[in-house]
Amino acid sequence: MRLPWQPQLLAHLAGVVLAAGALSILPSPANISYVFDESNCILSVQWDPVRLPPGYPCGEMYYTALFDGKTWIQETWSEALSKKMAVPLGKNMSFGLRTACRNNSDEGKLFEIPLEQNGKAETGATNVSCVCHNMEWMACSWKRGRQAPRDTSYSLSFWHDNLEERQRCTNRSVDGDTFRCVFPINCSGERTLVLSLRSNSEDIQPVCVLTKEGTEKSDYPIKLNPPSNLKIVQGSNVHFLTWHPPSSWNGICYNVEINGVKEEPIEDNTKVTVTLEAKKYHTLRVRAVLGKMGTNCKEARGLWSEWSEAVPWDNRDKFETVNIILFVTIPLCAAILTIVLLVYLKRIQLLIFPKIPDPEKVLKRMFEDQREDYLPVEYPSEFIKPDTIKTDYKMS
Repeated sequence: MRLPWQPQLLAHLAGVVLAAGALSILPSPANISYVFDESNCILSVQWDPVRLPPGYPCGEMYYTALFDGKTWIQETWSEALSKKMAVPLGKNMSFGLRTACRNNSDEGKLFEIPLEQNGKAETGATNVSCVCHNMEWMACSWKRGRQAPRDTSYSLSFWHDNLEERQRCTNRSVDGDTFRCVFPINCSGERTLVLSLRSNSEDIQPVCVLTKEGTEKSDYPIKLNPPSNLKIVQGSNVHFLTWHPPSSWNGICYNVEINGVKEEPIEDNTKVTVTLEAKKYHTLRVRAVLGKMGTNCKEARGLWSEWSEAVPWDNRDKFETVNIILFVTIPLCAAILTIVLLVYLKRIQLLIFPKIPDPEKVLKRMFEDQREDYLPVEYPSEFIKPDTIKTDYKMS
């Protein structure tokens, strides 16, 4: 019988369970040190490894995360004894560290490091938002902090893993309490973009914003350029509308508008059939957006672009237009010619039908001229007329 040693076995198993229960809360890392570089929004933390009992089936690793006042973000598990990470400033942030096991659910107590910032509270930039335009440049805007002086100005810097040094945005503009800055960047890579908003005054809190890039999932919307080079091609029985895409990316959705009426979005198709009613004037334009793959344009990954330049199409009967022009032009020309003929009718008649002199008048004039030639001559008074001469002699 084995009953005598059963109590000893049970006692041994109980000891193992108690030991395991005691280690369910693992020891925390020791000698924790950190450096918080506000100018670059970088937190660097180092610690010593924990010491576990020999043979304890844990496979220790370390859990790190950031607490933004609501949730834990940037959670990672690693065997490394250090952590370097970008920190979003402008919030009450804290860094968390604890020991965890790879082989089971045992974990240590969470050790928190509050990240205190310089400057007065609520003076940093607020309402920071960015839009990536056509994967080529980014436009960011923000507002002045609620407790910041009216003359406070902010500068924006940005960097990511592929940049050797921090870049400064110089294309800035201000409209009241709203600031805006535009800078070129290829925002299609799968990486984290860090934006730093600072002021020259030490009383103003710096703000850092971490945004994830990428076309599949990003923290900021992507806005494409409008489609270009719209053309209407007339086929045998149908009309086609074609255009050039704003980008070479797949999954671009297009929305066609005809005379102010929007059609259903289409995906990755730059040539569509359009129905144009005859004898009417039409205007067509197109816009684009990055759609989520496989959703048939039901979901978008960004903002709709601006509308393209409208392309007109007038398929009214051209002969009808020509007839209207002729109907107006021909009577007008006839009226003008009639007036001209009336003005120059006498001259034209004289040129075509020369005037024939009246024979009666010609003969009468001839006789009058001859009569004048044969009229008696009137002599002067000093001459004695022949019929008045008196003779004093007689014929012998």
